[in-house]
Amino acid sequence: MLTSNSGRGVVPEGHGACIGNFAMNPAVRPLMDRADLLVSIGTHFRSNETGDYSLHLPGQHVQIDADPAALGRVYPASVGVEGEAAPVLTALAELLPDRTATDDGWLAEVAAARRTSRQGMRENIGWQAEICDAVRSALPRRAVLARDVTIPSSMWGNRLLAVDEPEINVFPRGGGIGQGLAMGIGGALARPDLPALALVGDGGLAVHLGEMGTLAQERPWLVVLLFNDGGYGVLRNTQDAHVERRSGVDLANPDFAQLAGAYGIPHFPVKSTDDVEEALASALSTRGPAVVEVDVDALGSIPRPFTPPVSIPGTEEERR
Repeated sequence: MLTSNSGRGVVPEGHGACIGNFAMNPAVRPLMDRADLLVSIGTHFRSNETGDYSLHLPGQHVQIDADPAALGRVYPASVGVEGEAAPVLTALAELLPDRTATDDGWLAEVAAARRTSRQGMRENIGWQAEICDAVRSALPRRAVLARDVTIPSSMWGNRLLAVDEPEINVFPRGGGIGQGLAMGIGGALARPDLPALALVGDGGLAVHLGEMGTLAQERPWLVVLLFNDGGYGVLRNTQDAHVERRSGVDLANPDFAQLAGAYGIPHFPVKSTDDVEEALASALSTRGPAVVEVDVDALGSIPRPFTPPVSIPGTEEERR
């Protein structure tokens, strides 16, 4: 089972057959090539989850969707089934025998792809894997995990940070930056007895900085995990990779410790991975709003800089 970002948690990501949001990972491609059937359920095959529509699907594709216009719209469907997921899947399950034949080799390949895709991502993100682990360990499994569009979210927050139920999977599906803090506030207010997380970057936070006033006013139990790299990191990496110059990607940030203090919100800095667990524990102990700020420059670069999985139009010379 592969999920889109929106579908995370429909099956707990600890399930051995659930690879998760890794459809474009190289470790998964052999599975897609060998599969004799794909059943997609409510999946709209968004461009950033299919590598700009470069994802290769098995030849036989059954697509289930409540919207008839979605059937075959992005990828051809051998069979399109219009209907809500739950009743359609229940009806299909009733047509199957109690136990179907099991291809042990296939299940072994699924397990290997699950393991290899995660390990490869951990190697790509370097020290950020330790922060991912610390976050998952510190927060309850039912805590809302709101992620803004920022490098940590795009690389591991939307994949490695395990999600066990769909209600805690909160992110801006439209792809616009800056919405994460407001979404985190809403998620925290919806579950006041549990802490919530808002994973944000400094660029996205700058867009909706006024929401810090809402955070101070409503005082939900929300940890704002802020990754500060001094700019629009995704755009900076894209410019470095494709045009070899930078323009409009470095920001004049406020002192976030002073900003949080002006609102009466506790602030906990992270300048080393050794600081992460204590900072998160201290933030959670406030049982209210808190900011944990990760100094990306102090922690250093990661092995593989993130750039969006999209095609860049024009020749290299034209882009310069």
